Amino acid sequence: MDELKIMQRGGYYLTPFQDDHIYEFIHIIHPENIKELLETGLYPDVLSALKDLTRKSEVYLVRDKNDEIIFVGGLLFDEDTPQMFAMFSTKVKDNFFVLARGSKMLVNFFDKTYPMLSMVIKSDYADMLQWAAWLGFETVGCSQYKNINFIHFVRCNPDINDVVDELSRPIKH
Repeated sequence: MDELKIMQRGGYYLTPFQDDHIYEFIHIIHPENIKELLETGLYPDVLSALKDLTRKSEVYLVRDKNDEIIFVGGLLFDEDTPQMFAMFSTKVKDNFFVLARGSKMLVNFFDKTYPMLSMVIKSDYADMLQWAAWLGFETVGCSQYKNINFIHFVRCNPDINDVVDELSRPIKH
């Protein structure tokens, strides 16, 4: 494949997610991701959701040495703080350690541009909740939508001294 390789480690690389990737990924998206996309009621089908992502988000995919997609993730910009999201292929269990390492690389990549990231995860996805904590996200609250419980996370860039409210900063003389 002739794709832009933003980051590469071993036989894996990160490349921007394009419209032509949709039709490749839709056939291998993990069933839990499909269920989550449809449960929100925001989209009539997975194809509509993936097309919307390419318009509203900064999205990337990770391919393995066999040119198979193992992960699609990025940032949604519907809120003040960019919201990180991840969708996995059905091969997620086969590539768990690479996925974990790659997730850290993606967060570090976003750290170069964003002072803060957020994430919202269904409360019954224990593995995903642990993944968020492992990536350095902290729980800041919970919510419910259509009888589905969600946990809200925030991660501040450790390399930036960010102040949420600039007017509250101490005055230096």
